[in-house]
Amino acid sequence: MPTTPPPPIYLDWLDWTFWAFVVAALALILSQIPPLPVLFRRAAVTLQPYDRLNATHYLGNPNVNLHVQLINTGGRAVRVSSLALELTRDDGRKMTMPAQTFSRADGTAGSFIFTPFTLELGREWVNFVSFYAVFNTADERESKRLTKDLRTDIDAKLLAQPPDANALVEADPARVAPLQAFFDAREFWAPGEYTARLMATCKPARASVVRNFRFTLFESDVQDLRERTGRYRYGFGVYLTDNKVTEVYPRIQGLA
Repeated sequence: MPTTPPPPIYLDWLDWTFWAFVVAALALILSQIPPLPVLFRRAAVTLQPYDRLNATHYLGNPNVNLHVQLINTGGRAVRVSSLALELTRDDGRKMTMPAQTFSRADGTAGSFIFTPFTLELGREWVNFVSFYAVFNTADERESKRLTKDLRTDIDAKLLAQPPDANALVEADPARVAPLQAFFDAREFWAPGEYTARLMATCKPARASVVRNFRFTLFESDVQDLRERTGRYRYGFGVYLTDNKVTEVYPRIQGLA
């Protein structure tokens, strides 16, 4: 006499082994999905600079290094397209400096080119960012010509020295004066108060964020920055790495 096969396990309401498996599987799936309130949250990013910035220059062209923290606090991934720092002096002169490079805050050696990146849900991006505007074509051509003239003069004098000489070699004043004039014509840092806008441009656009703050450069700060040009005659800060890089560290105020 034929026997009746047992019902499928999923029809056996009393088989707790099957339903324990189903519950465990659902729990695992749900654990990989953000909570519903997070999923319905709009795209959002918080932007936070450190309480001090680093100000320096190259031939008068301002450079700012700033510790920047970006956190995705919204409900979806955000594409950070660019970072920029807009500075306005108290006399109205304005300068916009895009992020060009960054170094990692975790101590990883090296400098990296800033490129767009995706900030996943709940993740943060924390690094030291270098902001500066590149020279226009005419200024770049002129700065390279002046730098080459200085280097050629110093190199010729180094070759003429005795082999055991270790004194610094000074370029002719005629080679240094044009570099000083180039700096004077393009110097941006001046004593006074600066208004700053730190801007992160994102996709979707509604995630873009701006932080406003102020800082002050005192007369002594600007004097320190200008004194760096005194080392141009040795080639330092022009085509040689200067171990005595002059930097000032004004405090950020009125962050909003």
